[in-house]
Amino acid sequence: MQLKLRVNGGNAIKGSVAGKGILGANIMILVPAADGSKISIAASIRAFELSGTSEWRVDKLSVGDKIEIEILPSSDADPPTEKRESSSEPRLLFSDSDQARNALVAAHICNEQLQGILRAAGQSEPHDEAIKIQRAIAWLVQNLGSHLIRPTVHRHPELLSEAKDLGLLD
Repeated sequence: MQLKLRVNGGNAIKGSVAGKGILGANIMILVPAADGSKISIAASIRAFELSGTSEWRVDKLSVGDKIEIEILPSSDADPPTEKRESSSEPRLLFSDSDQARNALVAAHICNEQLQGILRAAGQSEPHDEAIKIQRAIAWLVQNLGSHLIRPTVHRHPELLSEAKDLGLLD
C-alpha cells in the first residue's frame, strides 16, 4: 500500500510499505506558547515494517495550508526523510515472533489479574484507598502498553489482530 501527501496542490511525497506493516499519515501542530505564537506545523507519512521504520516528512507548514492524503495501491515510494533499522530501534521488542506472542499473552493475563485486584479493592477498601489503587493500576496498565505491548506490535505487525483479540489494543 502507498500514501501520497500533497500540500497546497504542490509536489506530493509518497510513502509505502512493501509487505506486512503499518502505514499512517500524521499532522502535528506544536503550540509552545499559550498565546499561539511560534507554532510549528508538520505533516508526515510513517511506515512500520519488520525491517524498520521509515518517515517522509514535510516541515514548515502554515495555518491555512491545505493537506491532501490519498490512499494508493503499492508502488515505488520517494526516498524517506528518515529511516531506522529494527535492530537499531530501542522501542521495538522481540526478534522472535513466538516470544513476542508469549509476551502479549502474559500482558493479557497480567491485565486480567490487575482488573480483578481493582474490582476487589472497589468492594473492600475505603473509597479514598480504592481511588489510589485505581490510579496505581491505571499507571501500570498504561506503561505496560507503552513499554511492552506497542513496541512488540510495532516490530511484529502480524500480531496486531491477536493483540486486539486479547483486548490489549483498541
